[in-house]
Amino acid sequence: MTIKVNPLSLSSVKEAEKKIRDYQKTLETKTAEYLQRLTDEGLLRAVDLVPVYHGGAVNSITGYVEGNRGIIKAGGYCAFIEFGTGVKGESSPHPSADYMAAMKWAYNVGTTIFTTKDGRTGWFFPADDGTWKFTEGMPSRPFMYETALYLKSEYKRIAKEIFNGQG
Repeated sequence: MTIKVNPLSLSSVKEAEKKIRDYQKTLETKTAEYLQRLTDEGLLRAVDLVPVYHGGAVNSITGYVEGNRGIIKAGGYCAFIEFGTGVKGESSPHPSADYMAAMKWAYNVGTTIFTTKDGRTGWFFPADDGTWKFTEGMPSRPFMYETALYLKSEYKRIAKEIFNGQG
């Protein structure tokens, strides 16, 4: 918002004061709209980027506004998708070193991990067809991290649309 004022004109100063007061009245509404818009766009982006398309992962992603925060959560096994698991996850780690320091639990730990005769390290899991499958884990597919990067690249544009009356 741009307000031009002639400091030598009392009517110009009074008009500028009125415009500022009017704008101030809209700030609470615009701030709530901005927070909701960021949350909605983040939710849509996360759902679009999650690389597993059956219901469990997609349906666990939620977004809502609580107080003065927009929250986007991915539940279920989304942490395993985000950070990877096993040998494959360890060899293709999450791009954020900050998160990886706390995520060592996802790689080759636990009593069910073993090395096969041919040298593969992993575990067996029950498949939907009633058989057992062997896995070495899965690589990191950081869809929530990418969602955060997207919002970081878009927040100024969205703010301009909302606070400058273009959206």
